[in-house]
Amino acid sequence: MVTAAVGVSAQSVEIFGTVDAGFARLSGNGVSKTGVSTGGANISRLGFRGTEDMGGGLKAGFWLEAGMDVDSGQGKTAGVGGLSFNRRSTVSVMGGFGEIRLGRDDTPTFLSTLIFDPFLTNGVGGTMAFAMQGIPGAPGAPIQYSNTVGYHTPQNLGGFYGQLQYGFGEAASNAAYNKAGNYAGLRAGYRTGALNLAIAAAKMNGATAAADNDIANFGASYDFGVVKPMFLYASEKVNSVKISAMQFGFTAPMGAGQLRASYGKYDTSTNNADWSKLAIGYGYNLSKRTQVYGAIARISNKDGAQKSIAPQGMTATGTSLGGSASGVDIGIRHFF
Repeated sequence: MVTAAVGVSAQSVEIFGTVDAGFARLSGNGVSKTGVSTGGANISRLGFRGTEDMGGGLKAGFWLEAGMDVDSGQGKTAGVGGLSFNRRSTVSVMGGFGEIRLGRDDTPTFLSTLIFDPFLTNGVGGTMAFAMQGIPGAPGAPIQYSNTVGYHTPQNLGGFYGQLQYGFGEAASNAAYNKAGNYAGLRAGYRTGALNLAIAAAKMNGATAAADNDIANFGASYDFGVVKPMFLYASEKVNSVKISAMQFGFTAPMGAGQLRASYGKYDTSTNNADWSKLAIGYGYNLSKRTQVYGAIARISNKDGAQKSIAPQGMTATGTSLGGSASGVDIGIRHFF
């Protein structure tokens, strides 16, 4: 960390990141694939963040965070592989009123699927309760969103917290659908001691009104010390098709590491394109920064579904309608 002081103000700037890669084996429809995946425990990233104390209880801040694929050495720029600050790119003002952010940021509806999943949405074991309608943001629920204005409540509200966010699609007023690309979301929760509860909802406007996605989720966890059970419900509705997920999971300390497990059921309202996923894994902490981990997962599809397992850095093998898919990964993660 580099810190500089100018007059009565002081600015701190920090370089941070995660490097995560592992060995993975995927199978489905009688076909298997072996390779190197990335982000099996935590998404690999490189970031820069900082704050400036402006006095009078006010601070200014910035956050630039780029995703990476460690298996290939490439960034996450679609079709190019270059480094871009796709995970977060914000400037903000903070004070007793909370925080106002502008730029590209995590969406309120994604955060609960992250926090209340034992696998933090990562690797072969990660939840499928986000972007259930397809590719994130088109038309599946977005993970991050660009052109947003957001508000986060202060941390001294007796355990209550909240987030509001509006993303501008920037369509012209005379466009055929001038709401295209807009996103409006909110999240509210209560966290005290061992208990954490959160509810979120949003509307993401598609290219047409028929492609609009109504998104909602609820998560809860309670840390008993010996085990931390988690519950997650999520839904996405595009036109008349609603897909909902209900997942139960837990984490539990075990030796120098943590045991993780989850079971989720996914239901499609208009047909039998339903599936379920079972996952179990373990992370062993070699130090405060470095962890070795492993996980195994299996998907069971009903007749109308053909979901597969595809950790970052690898494509799925594909699965036939009503078939099953499985995956295993073993890797190492390091924070810096």
